[in-house]
Amino acid sequence: MPSLSRQQAEEILFEEARVLDGRHYDEWFAMLTEDAIYWVPCNGEGIDPSREISLVYDDYARLRDRIDRLNSGVAHAQSPASRTCRLISNVQIEQTSTDTAAVTSAFFLYELRQSRPRIFAGRYQHRLRLENGRWKIEWKKAVLVNNDEVIDNLTFIV
Repeated sequence: MPSLSRQQAEEILFEEARVLDGRHYDEWFAMLTEDAIYWVPCNGEGIDPSREISLVYDDYARLRDRIDRLNSGVAHAQSPASRTCRLISNVQIEQTSTDTAAVTSAFFLYELRQSRPRIFAGRYQHRLRLENGRWKIEWKKAVLVNNDEVIDNLTFIV
């Protein structure tokens, strides 16, 4: 089987953006491997989440809890829910084999909540793994340009 192409990587990232912007969290969770990690580092690029402060550092179980809260309607930090729109660009394959790939991209995320807009920008790093014929997200790192500033209420998935 051939390795992941840039077009395939773009389709995965664009689908992830569509699902998250639509708040279809269970669909997003289905895009993850069972050992998935979601990381938003604080104060720079982030080298080692076990030794650094993170805005978010969730494993699969914590992601399930996060999604259950977001779906429950009682996530007070997301009541009302943020409306978001993501733009993904500059998708590049950093490494690929027949069953793994490392993909980087740039993102622009617009959030509107309680009539207040916020804009986030940064770089995504995804590690993808082929499981049962489908590419899934094994690791997602979102490095925000402003991750050294005060960021209130980052309770949606970046």
